[in-house]
Amino acid sequence: MRRYVTLFLVGCCTVGRADTMVKTHTVTTDSATSRSVQNLSEHHDVLYRSGTMRRKDRLGGAATLLVSDIANCATGIGFLIDSDAHEYRTYKVVKFGTMAQLDDYRKKNPQDVVQIESKTVDTGERRTFFGHLAKHFVTTTKRLADEKSAGGEETTDGWYIDHEKADNRCAPDYVRTEPFYVIGTGLVMLPQIAHFNHSGPVPSGLAVKLTVTHKVTGSRGAADRTIKIEETVEELSDSPLSPSLFELPAGFHENPLMLIGKPRTHP
Repeated sequence: MRRYVTLFLVGCCTVGRADTMVKTHTVTTDSATSRSVQNLSEHHDVLYRSGTMRRKDRLGGAATLLVSDIANCATGIGFLIDSDAHEYRTYKVVKFGTMAQLDDYRKKNPQDVVQIESKTVDTGERRTFFGHLAKHFVTTTKRLADEKSAGGEETTDGWYIDHEKADNRCAPDYVRTEPFYVIGTGLVMLPQIAHFNHSGPVPSGLAVKLTVTHKVTGSRGAADRTIKIEETVEELSDSPLSPSLFELPAGFHENPLMLIGKPRTHP
């Protein structure tokens, strides 16, 4: 484990793009939830980016830190940290497949390929968020009904500014222009793989206000289902970040079988 920590910290001082902090608020509603329970889920995330380093903090009520995810894009090593249990788990950052690799997979597994029709429209509306001019894009994604699915439709209504994203996925540059990654879809489940037939511009930059509506047609007598995800950027900062944000907390121990949010006693 000490070798992993050494490799992880090597990238902390690598010169990269400007530091960024983004705080988001996400609210999810699901029509399939029983009316007898609260049909709403919400959380806050704080994402940090500095050079090759990434960090994502998931916050609960009263801004309580639930879990942190720190990744070093240079070494491909990450730490999932449970502050409540004072432990962490090491993982390898998942690599994004190139479009050539994805196309090769589709050719070898034609039975799993799902055709997805998507279209993005620039509404022409413009607003200012955090001192940046935002463009308003609306993307519609559809899957037709077939023998494996009743089909469905997704709509992504977003305002995008020309600013670096602060995700913790270590995404390479080519991911920013491919509908497969930028738009994505919840209408296709593994081992199926989507093949996007896209028209219009591909939204780019940081989405400061985003509403994703996911509609699935009911099958075998089931009711149609609608899931809505509303994400809003509440804070955006490009001030320098402390390197300590990307370090393991002192006194935490490794637990390869760590379960988030469930503290345990150890001998």
